[in-house]
Amino acid sequence: MIVSIGDVMIDAYFQVPDHRNPRTDTHGRVELAAGGSAANFAVWVARHGRMSGLIGCVGDDFLGRGLAAELEAEGVCPYLTFDPDPECGTGRVGVIVAANGERDMICDRRANTRLSPEDIPEEVVAGAKWLHVSGYAFLEKSPAKAVRRGIDIAREAGVPVSIDPAAYSFIQALGRQAFLELCNGATVILPNLDEGRAMTGLGRPEDVAACLLDHFPVVGLKLGGDGCLGMARQWTRMAGMTGAGARAGEKGPQATVRFAAAPTQVVDTTGAGDAFDAGFVIEYSRGAGLAASLARGNEMGARAVSKMGAR
Repeated sequence: MIVSIGDVMIDAYFQVPDHRNPRTDTHGRVELAAGGSAANFAVWVARHGRMSGLIGCVGDDFLGRGLAAELEAEGVCPYLTFDPDPECGTGRVGVIVAANGERDMICDRRANTRLSPEDIPEEVVAGAKWLHVSGYAFLEKSPAKAVRRGIDIAREAGVPVSIDPAAYSFIQALGRQAFLELCNGATVILPNLDEGRAMTGLGRPEDVAACLLDHFPVVGLKLGGDGCLGMARQWTRMAGMTGAGARAGEKGPQATVRFAAAPTQVVDTTGAGDAFDAGFVIEYSRGAGLAASLARGNEMGARAVSKMGAR
């Protein structure tokens, strides 16, 4: 099973008209959809035929129960904690979509902030094929401790870990070194360019990836409309993996791969990074190698932006 840890949300998409009537109603469109970075990743994995599990926290309310049922319907095993506090509730995001497909997000994390180390099912993580972490879980102390427990369990069991940093503003506020310490032990880092710049203080994609390679064996840098760039300083063959690669712990030659963006019409960029992450991990976890993993991530990210919604 490929297991993810992190946020589970309900997304509200506001397609804002060019003209709004001040101090009264304006006709528009609001769509509700299941979301959350870790949940999006888990659904993309399940839709591509891999066993998928999700560890997270939702409210013990109609939204949380509905999201749990939706995940099961998608083929995801939900290892969810239901927070009973009526003042908390399930996390929600307001997404304001512009005409060019870019979006602004207003996040109300709620129950996601309550994930605790006790909520991490040790046997699930230790028995996983791969563990993926949504960096949003690092935003608060309790879920950050939960994620670190998950990473530590995975490392002890020999389970590879990928991390999507998720928010460049948090990295800037926390500081590069402190954030890198939170990510310690990850096999693969999957930032976008803004996050990569925040983690390194560098500008050019090649420089960002090379710097991150000092901290992580594999880097998959998402460049939006410019595609993606990947670097690897060692090939790691984990238990059960096949294909090109050295035995775990052996140093191999550095590999650098770059792909242009897959042609597509951009409708909504929400969740594109989650789809890319899922594509990359699906391939890399079965030993397909850096190039094939980047190509699959690129293709799935392009599919995500071609329609409204994160999935």
